[in-house]
Amino acid sequence: MKKEIQINFDDFEEKGLYLIFPDGGKLGLTRVNIEQTVDVFWRDPARIPEHVKKAAEFRKCSICPLREQQGMCYAIRPTMPFLDIVDKYVSCDEVTAVFKREKDILHVSATTMQKALEFVSILSLVYFCETGKIYWKYFYGINPLMDLHEIASRFYLNLFFLHKGEKDKVDGIISKFKDDITVTSQNQSARLNMVCKNDAFLNAFTNTQITGLFLSMDMEDVLKKSFDKFEQARTVK
Repeated sequence: MKKEIQINFDDFEEKGLYLIFPDGGKLGLTRVNIEQTVDVFWRDPARIPEHVKKAAEFRKCSICPLREQQGMCYAIRPTMPFLDIVDKYVSCDEVTAVFKREKDILHVSATTMQKALEFVSILSLVYFCETGKIYWKYFYGINPLMDLHEIASRFYLNLFFLHKGEKDKVDGIISKFKDDITVTSQNQSARLNMVCKNDAFLNAFTNTQITGLFLSMDMEDVLKKSFDKFEQARTVK
């Protein structure tokens, strides 16, 4: 049975991720909404109690460049807009995810809550996390609605190109990325456990660690198999 998705392009003015729920609700994860929500949550002890702010699990990571500074970890910021609504849904609930990267381009996917939230984890751990910022350029051209295998493959190709195929350097960065993403995602899961009991967030952050595991594989072999599969599909009449 085919599923029809109807959206109005004008409903998505700002760049970011939007989730449309079966009950008609819509949540926009844009930078403006993230910052506004963070301010509200951080100032309201009913939402983030003082004992949570002071808890060891809520502190910045030991590898964070800003670990000596007080205040909310930057990586947890993109999760804040979801906390008022996420407990209404579970991982397997169907949602429509819309990602706007450029002015005239929308990426649309009929997916599950867990799958849609994988982008939140990538946004959090790569684009907001102070440690993750060193990997920004390797995520160039990645559509967050891609599956994790595609993300890992594109990440590897970017890395390979930018370092001119120097295997030792590529392998070293992949190893460090895997270690860093494991630390930050585990700590992020611990923080989320303190403010949200919904399994969708935790599963999404766990799946982000899988990206690191993909990168520890023989990516040249993985890419060859992917290209072979593509070529076979293209030649099928």
